[in-house]
This record gives sequence, structure tokens and C-alpha cells, in this order.
Amino acid sequence: MREIEIKLTGRSQTLDSAFRSLGNALAKTTKVASVYFDTVDHRLWHLGLTLRLRARDNRHELTMKRETGTLARGEWSALIDEPVPDPGALPRGAPRAEFGLILPEELSEWHRTEVRRQKKVVSIGDATFEISLDRGRIVSGNRSLPVEELEIELLGGPEDAVARVARSIVMQRNVQVTVESKAARGVALAAGTSPAWRKFSRPALMPSDTVASAFATILKATAHQVAGNLAASRDGSNPKGVHQLRVGLRRLRSALSLFRDHLGPAAEGLKDDARTALQALGPARDLDVFLTEMLPPVMRAHPDSEPLQQLCTIAENARRAAYVEVRRTLSGRPFNRMLLDLLGAQDPARLLADSREDALPPVAARLLRKGHRKLIRTGQDFANLPLEQRHEVRIAAKKLRYAVDFMGGLFPGDAARTYRKGMSRLQDDLGRLNDAAVTSALADQLAGDDAQAMVGAAIVKGWYAHRLAATEPEMIAAWQAFSETPVFWRPTAGRPKQKEKRQ
Repeated sequence: MREIEIKLTGRSQTLDSAFRSLGNALAKTTKVASVYFDTVDHRLWHLGLTLRLRARDNRHELTMKRETGTLARGEWSALIDEPVPDPGALPRGAPRAEFGLILPEELSEWHRTEVRRQKKVVSIGDATFEISLDRGRIVSGNRSLPVEELEIELLGGPEDAVARVARSIVMQRNVQVTVESKAARGVALAAGTSPAWRKFSRPALMPSDTVASAFATILKATAHQVAGNLAASRDGSNPKGVHQLRVGLRRLRSALSLFRDHLGPAAEGLKDDARTALQALGPARDLDVFLTEMLPPVMRAHPDSEPLQQLCTIAENARRAAYVEVRRTLSGRPFNRMLLDLLGAQDPARLLADSREDALPPVAARLLRKGHRKLIRTGQDFANLPLEQRHEVRIAAKKLRYAVDFMGGLFPGDAARTYRKGMSRLQDDLGRLNDAAVTSALADQLAGDDAQAMVGAAIVKGWYAHRLAATEPEMIAAWQAFSETPVFWRPTAGRPKQKEKRQ
């Protein structure tokens, strides 16, 4: 009831070579047609579920899967006699309580896949795998999308074995990791939309968690966000893809920093790789913000400004070049190696150095307290801080916000909600300050020595200088309100309660 697999894409000859390199077992070639069903209102898909029917051994296999965007996902299959998509035929354990009663006549074909599959079962090290090389297409109505991918599915052995095998291929051949399922690609094809982007889901930590189990849960949540935005980032048609990918990478770095006192040397390499990827993706994100958020209000205020039009044209050309770099980065060996290291970190033992079984709540309270005190110290005398130091305040606030998102659920109540609300207001103001600073610098950079564009850059910089001056009192008020907000975490068990000191 749990499928663990990874997909690799690349040039045809490279995939053929990789397939041959994985064991000497005899490969069997078959044609596989899979039909995906859902209700008219797409009830299953909105719940993150898919329902598939395909022929198998003179019968029919009905399969429901849970879409997770990572290596592991739930899977429930049953062999049936007639090609009828009846959810009632699924085995025990299928998430019936989530989708309720769905009759076969309520379901209709949404999309299908038609592939020629080469398949073999091999043993590598301490694990057994089903290796499949699929070539064909996804079809929905009169639309189609080519498919060519190598699938490595774990049949038995350690859960991180799939990532280890895929990593060895990535280090030897020019292939890329993809976690987007055929079902997800079929949904986008049927809807005529670009690949979906994924927001972060706060991990559900429990007071019974240890440092090790909490770290593993947090790492898994960041992996979901990073992997879940690969397809949208590679596509590039929706700026949310690269944005959410970068947020996922920042959350990963924040988690590794948060637990650094408990981590070994291997964690530092993962943190450095994430930083390298962030730097490579940064120009595309900055240009997305410039073109979709910062420049439009200025152009609406000056609708006939040729200098602004010239600056916009230069920015659009720069963004196209930046997305070429995004795709190069996401296809490159360093990024795919890092991604597999992240996806394969099912057991945090390889990253954790000590304190693995320490109870989580006291550690969480200490880490939150440490982050809060650093933020208050960094923002001391906020009203008189120069821009550079306010930038440091923004970074400290962001790191604390990630820590709160990771572990705040351990401390429920109104105090936590009030704290989050104050922090959100402060972050919004600091974010606008940073966006304005980046926009001003980027406008000058884009204009270069183009005389007309330089005039456009001056208009942009003047616009945001005026707006920042107007919102300065609001930002100072947000800081003051947050700095006076009571903290919500309980003191370490066994110690007398102490009021958090303000600095």
C-alpha cells in the first residue's frame, strides 16, 4: 500500500544506457495503456487522489494513488474481472472516508497514458527494484504530451535505496530527477494549464516527538515543497514555481541552521548545495517580482512613458535569459545530486550527530527563544536603523518565522496566533522594503548605459523612494507592536516560569 519510486528523464540514448547499466536481468517489453478517471467536479484530484484502470494478465487492475510530489506515496490496487472503475472494489485501507461514496457511473475518463514499457527486476546491494523504461504519450481529447522516462521502484529494502541508486546514475550520466507523476501531467494536459506549484505544508509535530523524529518530519516537509515545484519552475510560465522552489530551499537551509547543534558534517554539504541553487535561481525571481509586482503600478501611473516601456522591454529580455539559467541549473548534476540527497534523507541518522532521542518540546522552546532574542537584538532602535541593518532584521525575522512554522504547532493557543499575526505584519513591511531596494538596484542594472531606460529607472526609483517614506511610520509601528507581543512557547519542563527578557 506504499509505492516508493523515482523518475529520471534525459536524452533517449542516455536513458537506454542507464537502463542497461542497472543489472543484467532479462527485460520484458509490453504495451501499457492506463485510463484515469474522476468525477465531473474532480473530487478525487482535489483530495490529492487518482484512480487508474489498466489491463493486466487477462484481467484489469484498478489502482488508487495519493499524489505527494515526492518519492513515497500511498497505493491501493485490486484485480477485477470487468473494466469498471468502481472505487468500492479497492482493498481495505483505501481512503474511502476521504472521498465518500462514488458510484462507477459518476466517473468518466479524464486522460490516459499509452506507453511501450521495458521492465526488469534487479537486486542492487541490499534492495530489490523494478526498473521500467517508458516511451509513449499522455492523451486527453485531441491533446497529447510525449513521455520518455526511467522509473526506479523499490520492491524491497531500505527506503533510501531508491535515492541512492538514482544518485549513482545522476553522477555518471546527464539525467534529471522528476517527481511529477504521469497522472499530474495528464491533469495539466486535460485542463490546458501549466504545471501546478506547491506551497509549504506545516509539519504536524507532537509533544511526544524527539529531536530526530521532528527533524525527519521537517526535512520531509521541505522536500515536498522543493520537489513539488520542479515542474512549474522548469516550465517557467507561472512565476509562483520558482518563488515556491526558492522558499522551499530557504526553509531547508533554515531547518539545517535551526538544528545545527545536533547535526553532523553531512548536513553542511546539503546546506551549501541549497545555497548555490538559491543564488542561481535568484535573478529569475528578482525579475519576476520586478515585472509582475513592482513595475506595473509605476507604468499605470505613467501610461505613455516611453522610458518605462524601454525599461520593461529590457527586463523582459533579461527574464527570458534568466529562465534559461533556471532550466540549466535544474538540469545540472549539482542540483539533481542535492535533490536526491534531500529526497533520500528518510532516516535523519546520517545527518544528526547527537541528541537524537531528546524530547522535542524543551528543545523547541529553547530554539524559538534563541531566534526571538536574536531578532529583538538585531532590531534594537529600529526607527534609527539604516537600510543595511533593516535587511538583517528582515533575515532574522524570516528565519524565526520558519522556526515558528516548523514547531509552533507544539504550542497551540491564542498567544501563538497573536504572535504569528504580528510577525506576519512585520514581515510584510520588511518585505516591501527589500523589494523596493532590490527594484531600485535592478532598475539601474537593467538600464545600463541606455539613455532612455536610465530615465525609466529614475522614475521607478523615485516612485518607490516616495512610497517608502510614506510607509515608514507604519513599519516602525509594526516593529514596535511585534517587539511588545508576548511569546507563546512554554518554558522548559521542570524549570520555574520566567518572563522572556526584552532587549
